[in-house]
Amino acid sequence: MRARTKRPLAVFLLSAVLCAVFIGGAAWPAEGDGSSQDGAVVSVSGDEGLPFEGEAASSGEAASPGEQEEASAQDEVPSALEADGNEINDGQVSDTSFLYDAAIADLAGADSYYDGQIVQVRGEAVGEAIRMTGISEGFVWVTLADVESNSSVSVVMRKSDAERIDTYGAYGKTGSQVRVQGTFNLACSEHEGESDIHATSVTIEEKGFAHPDGFDIHAFFPGLAALVFGAFLMVMFWYVRERSR
Repeated sequence: MRARTKRPLAVFLLSAVLCAVFIGGAAWPAEGDGSSQDGAVVSVSGDEGLPFEGEAASSGEAASPGEQEEASAQDEVPSALEADGNEINDGQVSDTSFLYDAAIADLAGADSYYDGQIVQVRGEAVGEAIRMTGISEGFVWVTLADVESNSSVSVVMRKSDAERIDTYGAYGKTGSQVRVQGTFNLACSEHEGESDIHATSVTIEEKGFAHPDGFDIHAFFPGLAALVFGAFLMVMFWYVRERSR
């Protein structure tokens, strides 16, 4: 009877101990695991007050959108371009009047749409620089030609800019390739109604060069053949006339 009473009592006590251990372990957090006890957050020892890496601080000091954009802009600041040929043109206007790389052929047959527009053209300097007098003292005329379309346009530029052109196109010469930016005048009131470009920027893209014709003996063969054939006809004429006497 006593043995039967001790067995249920032992089972009851063992069950009570297991329940206490289970409930106590669930309620009491492990040190530094970030769980809460009675509404308070348990922090990791030695790192109190510091948020985990990659997470925003929970104390209301999170970065504002403006600060995030500023930091992003600082990370993406482009490096300066210092390549040769990059120039700043102070005279360039920020409007829609700039026509990038207008063709000389288009300006040669231009209508009123191009009048007064800022244009940029490329062409070969041909002929020679013509000095201007009067109110345009210190300026010269330079003709730019487009070989493919066989068209040209006159450019009014400073004499100092024209002096940088080393070669003008002519027989046996290829002129310097020049890039000009300026205002196109369909009928310039300053220069007797001529179509021209008043240059504000002149850049020499390629230097000119000479290519004289070489001596080619084969070019004389057709002439020599004609000369020989003519001499043969003269001889035959003389022979026929003498035989007829």
